[in-house]
Amino acid sequence: MLSPDDLATQLRHPHGIHALAVAQSMNRSNGDLNRAALALLSVTAGEQVLEIGPGNAAFAPELLQAPHSRYLGVDVSAAMVAAGNALLAGHGLQERAELHLGDAHALPLDEACIDAALAVNTLYFWDELRLPFAELARVLRPGGRLCLAFGDAAFMRTLPFAAHGFHLHELAEVEQALRSAGLTVQAWRAHHETGRSNDGREVNKHFHLLLARRL
Repeated sequence: MLSPDDLATQLRHPHGIHALAVAQSMNRSNGDLNRAALALLSVTAGEQVLEIGPGNAAFAPELLQAPHSRYLGVDVSAAMVAAGNALLAGHGLQERAELHLGDAHALPLDEACIDAALAVNTLYFWDELRLPFAELARVLRPGGRLCLAFGDAAFMRTLPFAAHGFHLHELAEVEQALRSAGLTVQAWRAHHETGRSNDGREVNKHFHLLLARRL
């Protein structure tokens, strides 16, 4: 069992001997939340999808159920990029999907090339919201949409590892930052579930799901 500090470091940037185990833990802990986000994003045929911080891309095959859709994941962890590309190849999706090493503060993408973007439990690791949201607005096509999923700040404060370098944001703050970036919030969902957190404890979880569109 990792200490809260070490677990926080791994959640931010999986690496070393713990990387794959941390990815599997995140997939188990966040499975229902990811599927709720996929449902809200609702990818349609032929769309180009971007995911920020996909880990080992465990949920990418579900995103790619829409015919002729394509997927790009951008992650800061070289271990996750390697594991994700291996997973995609194992599903026979390497012609439609790939992971790249990169950061939300400077996306390796042209302007207006993405139809739908997704970021689940990643904004805690951004030093501030302005630049990543501006980058996401830049790469989204006009009318393109972004789904964000993140823990309610009060709930997150109950998790010991979140005290170690996590940036917690209130819902209203995130909504305002999206508007400032030129993204219009179109839908909000509260997601509640009881399950294990990444530190193995049984907790009552509270997350926010936001769907925004580029003007």
